[in-house]
Amino acid sequence: MKIKINRNILWTTLLTDLFVNAGIKYACISPGSRSTPLTFAIASEKKIKSFPIVDERASAFFALGIAKSSNSPVVIVTTSGTATAELYPAIIEAYQSRVPLIVCTADRPSYLRNTGTNQTINQKNIYKNHIRYFAELPLPSIERENIHALLSKTSEAILTATFRNKGPVHLNFQFEKPFEPDSTTDFIDDNLILYANKLSEKFLSQTKVQETISDKDFKLNSIDLITIGVGKFGSDFQKSLDEFSKKYNIPIFADANSGLRFSKKNLNNLISNYETLVRNKILSEKFRPKSVIHFGRHLTSQSLEEFIIRSKAKRFVINEFGDRFDSTKRAKIIKSEPEKFIELVLQSNINKASSETLDYLKSSDKKVEEFKHKIFRKSLNEVNIILELLENIPARSNLFIGNSLPVRDLDFFSSAIEKEINVFQNRGASGIDGVISSSLGIALESKQQTYLIIGDLSFYYDLNSLLIAKQYNIPLKIILINNNGGAIFNYLPIARQKEIFNKYFLTPVSFDVKKISESFGINFKLVKSLYEFKKSLLDANKTNSCLILEVRTDSLFTKSLKEKFWNSTNKILSRDN
Repeated sequence: MKIKINRNILWTTLLTDLFVNAGIKYACISPGSRSTPLTFAIASEKKIKSFPIVDERASAFFALGIAKSSNSPVVIVTTSGTATAELYPAIIEAYQSRVPLIVCTADRPSYLRNTGTNQTINQKNIYKNHIRYFAELPLPSIERENIHALLSKTSEAILTATFRNKGPVHLNFQFEKPFEPDSTTDFIDDNLILYANKLSEKFLSQTKVQETISDKDFKLNSIDLITIGVGKFGSDFQKSLDEFSKKYNIPIFADANSGLRFSKKNLNNLISNYETLVRNKILSEKFRPKSVIHFGRHLTSQSLEEFIIRSKAKRFVINEFGDRFDSTKRAKIIKSEPEKFIELVLQSNINKASSETLDYLKSSDKKVEEFKHKIFRKSLNEVNIILELLENIPARSNLFIGNSLPVRDLDFFSSAIEKEINVFQNRGASGIDGVISSSLGIALESKQQTYLIIGDLSFYYDLNSLLIAKQYNIPLKIILINNNGGAIFNYLPIARQKEIFNKYFLTPVSFDVKKISESFGINFKLVKSLYEFKKSLLDANKTNSCLILEVRTDSLFTKSLKEKFWNSTNKILSRDN
């Protein structure tokens, strides 16, 4: 039986069917003419929730947030030309943090490249330095070999993004007019559709090959320290980690951005205030680990990295993809799922570490914890904003922490809390762009209370994304720390160069957050005291709409509190050692 089709629409319909069969549930689509076939097919599929978003950069970061929350690929669609370049910041972040995205860019036919044709650039492998897989698809065709190429390359992209080499993948689609479904280009036999469906099943039936390790990969007499970097870790890993550390008396230095400080039950050997401990000269000389096991991505704390380097410890970096999270390039990289690695070590014959050392670290950690509350908890400062938020948000909430100072303050000063909080951040490339849109994606997909802590420059950089919050009624709670500029530069030597510091580094940006909020139809409140902040948080927990809480802070006052804290705790630890 012959049926009439538009070959562009047939092409993208087969693609969309493949997405559905692979379990893909979300797509973010920006408007454009050349991408009409992609938009029509994907937006018409009821099993995929599609979000039209005007700003391509915001769309890509929104997709990134959805993918972070769901741990599944999200499709991004954009038209040709500079629209493709707008996606690049989010693709870089996804690449660096291994977040699965399927980027579908529409393009003019290749024969129009370098001819001056309107809205035509060289899109072929445009993201080549930050992509896990790329394929350029030929012009849509009804020939079986071309359909085979479409489905095989798309399947490879999906499998790569999902588990083979997790991260963003790029498919570049060439299209010639006509794009619309009611514009017939060909008549085909209906068995061509059956052929395509069988191919899809074949290509997607491939399963993951599990990496295996043996004790040959790992030989040590003992383990003195476990460090946990940025990442997402499930309850099975936490349980295995706790058993592992207890059995061998191993202290755990867990980055707050791993989420392991915020769980229903704290890890027994967790040391939260290691940032303060390793800054103390006497303690860092007394505790010199000879072997360190590291899970997750890079640590936020540069002080801890330097402490480990000074100790000259053997370092083992364990992660699923064998990524090198080691700036010294001296660590042994072990490609293994963390749970599998712990299972192997539990069966091996290694010696227990000293219980005295563990007790000493726990005792020191407790002293720092007590003093921390005396310094920060009495005023409305940038550290206390984070501590109050952690205490007052509901269990199982999401916390997205902005880059620059907020992410460091969370790591350096947050305490272990017996409350499950899901921590998110964009620490792959650590940019200040796309933070609002990423957190909106997490809030939408997870359907959990979601809180964002963000600085004023980062907020300013992603204002367009507030339209997404309004458009899709996403109840994100934004805590805006407004310290009037890039306060992190106050901690760097350049701050002494007063003539250029304010204008070129601090870069204060004066804007009226209330008026901006009103223009997007988003609720707003200016917080002026610690009491008001606590009350506003409790009120925010009860609301089901987007809200911006602006907290104006004095960054130099917070800096003085930190200096007082570092100096005082250093004296306490030195005196008691």
